[in-house]
Amino acid sequence: MRGNARPLSCRPFAVMLGGALAIAGCATHAGRPDPVEPLTLDLTRTAEREVMARYRLRAPTTALHFPQALGGYRADAWRAAEPGFRWVDEGNGERVERVDGRPFRTVAFAIAIDYRALPKSYAPFSPFSQGGALVHSGQFHACLAAPCEQPAPLSVRVDAPGATIGVEGRRTPARERFVSRDEGTNIFIGTLQPVDADGFVAIIDPGLPPATRQHLDRSLPDAIRGFAAIYGPLYFKPELYVSIDDTPEKNGRISTQGGTLPRQIFMHFDGENARERVAAGDTLWLDWFFAHEAAHLFQQDKFGKLVGDDQVGWMHEGGADALAALAMAARGPAARAYVLSREQAAEKACADGVAVTALPKAKGEGKFDLHYQCGLIIWLALDQALRRGGKDGLHDLNRALFAAVRGGQPWGEPLLFETARQLGVAPPLLAQIARLTQGSSTDAVDAVAMLGPVGAQSLQP
Repeated sequence: MRGNARPLSCRPFAVMLGGALAIAGCATHAGRPDPVEPLTLDLTRTAEREVMARYRLRAPTTALHFPQALGGYRADAWRAAEPGFRWVDEGNGERVERVDGRPFRTVAFAIAIDYRALPKSYAPFSPFSQGGALVHSGQFHACLAAPCEQPAPLSVRVDAPGATIGVEGRRTPARERFVSRDEGTNIFIGTLQPVDADGFVAIIDPGLPPATRQHLDRSLPDAIRGFAAIYGPLYFKPELYVSIDDTPEKNGRISTQGGTLPRQIFMHFDGENARERVAAGDTLWLDWFFAHEAAHLFQQDKFGKLVGDDQVGWMHEGGADALAALAMAARGPAARAYVLSREQAAEKACADGVAVTALPKAKGEGKFDLHYQCGLIIWLALDQALRRGGKDGLHDLNRALFAAVRGGQPWGEPLLFETARQLGVAPPLLAQIARLTQGSSTDAVDAVAMLGPVGAQSLQP
C-alpha cells in the first residue's frame, strides 16, 4: 500500500485511499520518572476527545524544539494553556517559544484527540469508534536545544481517569509511567479489552464491519505462522490495534494509515463513510498489509536491533514487500494474480520514478514510495537468482543477513551485496542492482527493465 503520510525515518503503512509502514523503538522505564531529568511530559486525558500535554523542564529555557514541523499541525491543533506562546519554523522542525522571549519552565497544550494525516509521519491520535484512542508518543518528543534531530528519551506520565492505559505490553488502570525512545510507541487509552488471539494480542474496533473483523482474525495469524515456519517463532507476542472513526476530517480527507512499531502492528480507517468503504474493499490488500507488517516484525526480531527507513529504505521496505509477495503468491491463484499486478505496477512506477529522481535522492525529494517500488523488484530478482542456484531464495539471504547483523556487521548495501555474492548471486546481476540504486537515470531505467522480468519469475507457480 502506498500513500502520502510517512514518518521521517520509520516509515508507516499509510494511504490516502492507498498504503505503506515502519519500525521504531521504545523501552520500558519502571517507576516514577526521575525528577532530575531535564525534560518530562505529563499526558492527561481531560475529556473523551481531548488530552493536556504539559512539559516540565528542570531548568528555564527560551524555546522547546521539535524535530518535525508536521505541516503546521501543532500550530493549528495544539492550543497553549496560557497565552503568549507561538510556533516558529526551524529547519525541518519547529520550536515553541514565548512571544516576549522570556524563559519558561513549563508549557502546556490542550489537544483534540482527532486523527490527522501528516506528511511523512504517523498520526498523533487514532480514535476508536466507541471511545478511546491510540496515542503516538513519538509526536511529543522534543529537545532543549537546536538542531533537534535525535531527541533524548522522554519520561512520560499518562493519566486517564476511568480508562485503561496500555503501553509496552502492560495494561494499567488510570495511570502509567514509561520512557519513550527513538520514534516512540503507541499508547492505548480506553476501555476496550484485548483479546489473546492466535500468536498476538488484539484490540479491534467493534465498529468495524463483521466481515472485516473475521478476515482480520485470519490474516495476521496466517502471516505470522508462515514466517515463523521459515525463520523461527518470534520471541515476543505482538499487539494488533485496528481502529475506525467515520468522523469527517476538517479538510474532508479520507485516510487509512497503519504500520509497525516495536511489538505493535496498527491500522486506522478514518473519514466520512469509513465503514462503508472498508466493507466494500477487496480483502487482498489487507492480506498484503499484514504480510508486509509481519515481515517487519520478523526483521526487528531476527536482526536483534531496530533497522528503519533511515538506513537504506529500499532494503528495509522493499525487503518487507518482497516477503509479502512471496508469502501471498503461495496462497493460490487469486492472491498470486494480485501480487503479480502489484509487481507490474511497482516495475512501471520504479522506472518512471528513477528516470527523474535517483533512488538515493528519493527520500529528500518527497518520493519515498520509490524505495518500496524499486526495492520490491530488486529483492525479487535476488530471490530468483538464488533459486536458480539451488538456494532457498530470499529466505537464505535473509537468514545470512540476520546472522551477520546480530554478529555486529552494519546493515547496508555493502553487507547485502557481499552476502548475496557469497551465496552465489552472479556479479552481473549485482552490477545491475548497483546501477539502479546508485547510477544515473539512464542506467537506472535500463536496470529496471532487466530486473523486473527476472524478479517476476519468483511469483510464478
